[in-house]
Amino acid sequence: MRKLLYALPFLLFASWPAFSQARNVPPPASCTPQVNQGLQDLLNSGTKKDVDNIMVCGDAVGKTRLQSGGPHGNHHVTTLSVNLPDGRNIRVQVVSNDDLDGVITANPNDHVAAYGQGYLTHGQAQAGVHDVHCSTHTGADNGWVYINGQAATPACN
Repeated sequence: MRKLLYALPFLLFASWPAFSQARNVPPPASCTPQVNQGLQDLLNSGTKKDVDNIMVCGDAVGKTRLQSGGPHGNHHVTTLSVNLPDGRNIRVQVVSNDDLDGVITANPNDHVAAYGQGYLTHGQAQAGVHDVHCSTHTGADNGWVYINGQAATPACN
């Protein structure tokens, strides 16, 4: 019994990477309102906190715009028209970090799917999804952006 007690911390430490590794979640096969259920749940919660592992899909309402500078470098913002399961249609911003994701741009009416950290906004969009890159913190799966069915972000290991 004593040997087991001594071995337990080692076994837990040795298996920690298996528990902490981010998952690779596949993109949706098609963009249906049900894909946006997590986003709808986030909106209905009214939380002021960012929420990991939110998927969104919709159509770009305009050309992606550049957000220059800032403490984390340049970002590109794509605004989507998104249909929710409850029948609402909202605007959602997908924000990519040029340094972590590469430059990601979409044109009007492009079909866009994104997976990352969701947050609530005010103004032109009701919500946003950022951290669409390989996971940088515990609890977050690897993020991504797909435009017209093609991966726009680098693959994660």
